[in-house]
Amino acid sequence: MSEHPERAIVRRAIDEQLTALPVMTNPLAILLNMRILAARDAWVRIGYTPPECLTQGNQVVQGGIISAMLDFGMIFAAFSKVPADATLATVSQTTNYFRAASMGELTVEAELEKVGRRLINARASLFGPDNVLLASASAPIAVIPLPRA
Repeated sequence: MSEHPERAIVRRAIDEQLTALPVMTNPLAILLNMRILAARDAWVRIGYTPPECLTQGNQVVQGGIISAMLDFGMIFAAFSKVPADATLATVSQTTNYFRAASMGELTVEAELEKVGRRLINARASLFGPDNVLLASASAPIAVIPLPRA
């Protein structure tokens, strides 16, 4: 099996010091207009512009989407530290909501707290356009070796 496409894009952003790199690896990333704004080993900043169809009808982004954006951030930070022959799976996630996230530019910053061979602990924060903290999350992430071809 080949390298996971999300690991490849994170490594590219780090190695080439790219900013505003569109993430086209899956349909939800595309729908969220996901972009890697900055990345280094064990840390990423990701931008999103969620469309109206992901709101609750009052221009507030639905909570599950907020959780997904935080998860993307933690997984992308974790992909910066795993070998090319591995993939990742979030084991569980605790999300805390502090304020409603209105439509517009949202930013997630995610970092790794501990990196092991089989488990990574990560945390992420979601900020609104005015840099106010809207939500945070933490998660253990399993490192899964890919089957050899």
